[in-house]
Amino acid sequence: MQFRFVKDLAIALIVILLGVLIVRLVFLNQKVAVIPETSVHIQESVTDTLMSRIRTIENSIQDRKNFVFSARKDPLRQGNIIKDNVDRLKEFEEMVRNTFRLATTAIDEYGNKIAYVEYQDNLHEVREGEIVAGRKILEINDKNIRYSMGGKNYTANLMPRPELKKQDLYIKSGISGNW
Repeated sequence: MQFRFVKDLAIALIVILLGVLIVRLVFLNQKVAVIPETSVHIQESVTDTLMSRIRTIENSIQDRKNFVFSARKDPLRQGNIIKDNVDRLKEFEEMVRNTFRLATTAIDEYGNKIAYVEYQDNLHEVREGEIVAGRKILEINDKNIRYSMGGKNYTANLMPRPELKKQDLYIKSGISGNW
């Protein structure tokens, strides 16, 4: 029996507490409703000269946020005469990327010759007569392809992907020093 009275007492206390909170919220809401949306001292707060300086600063901040740097090189590295590991690795990666390289040749199930050419980080599957990267494929052989570009004919031999020289392997692994 006593448990029932404790339970009723707890429920009564919760109801009383909720009532007190509701009354408190109503009074706070009434106090907030009295506060005006704009201050009565708004005309006195900022002079015209100060307001113009604030606008100038805000415009300057916006200009700096929207500014786009157009330098292609790091300004701190533009005067380097001696190339470091980063420069050599970037040059090597750019050279590999811009090499028009015959990766392999194949023959499909219909007997058509196919060449796989790597250029600009993409592997292109081409057949005779097709154009890849501005080069028209004229002939596909076992170990080379002939193509024309700009009115001249060229031959690209089958070759593996270039690798860093042994002396430059430390660049790739991040180790500094000489071999």
